[in-house]
Amino acid sequence: MRKLAFVLAMLLPVMALAGPVRDLSQPMGVVAGYDKARLVGQWFQVARSDSWIEADCQGVTVTIAAREDSRLTLKLACHKGAPDGPLVPIEGILAEVMPGLYYWRLVRLAQLGDLELAVLWAAQDDSMVVIGSRTGQVGWVLARLPDADVAQGVQVLVDNGYDPGAIDPVQH
Repeated sequence: MRKLAFVLAMLLPVMALAGPVRDLSQPMGVVAGYDKARLVGQWFQVARSDSWIEADCQGVTVTIAAREDSRLTLKLACHKGAPDGPLVPIEGILAEVMPGLYYWRLVRLAQLGDLELAVLWAAQDDSMVVIGSRTGQVGWVLARLPDADVAQGVQVLVDNGYDPGAIDPVQH
């Protein structure tokens, strides 16, 4: 319990300082009929919007795995400060609300509640996917290769109301 209080004490100031990264008045698209099996596997986070969840993370990889209960496990491997910095794992469960729309609950910080995540765009060959949240807390461009061209993914975030100045490449 003391660890939880410490973590929350560290996160709340970061959350308060974070400026808006998404225009909440702009509607957000969700890929209709998206099959969640397309998300399963290893991804490299190649770009992202500012987020308190991943403050100072670099070299981020994302592993999404199917579970027996129809949900997905989403694990972020965050390296603090540099691509080879200390590893901080962030794990959560994705529950599908409808195709392309999920609730993500962090395992160690479940009391923060669910974060709605939407698949905003996916390459036909599943080489890249863009995921965002209506609140702007998450804006990710995920690719199967670390050196993927992020331009199209970043444009999808911008088209969905994200501030282009708040989207950064992720170093690997």
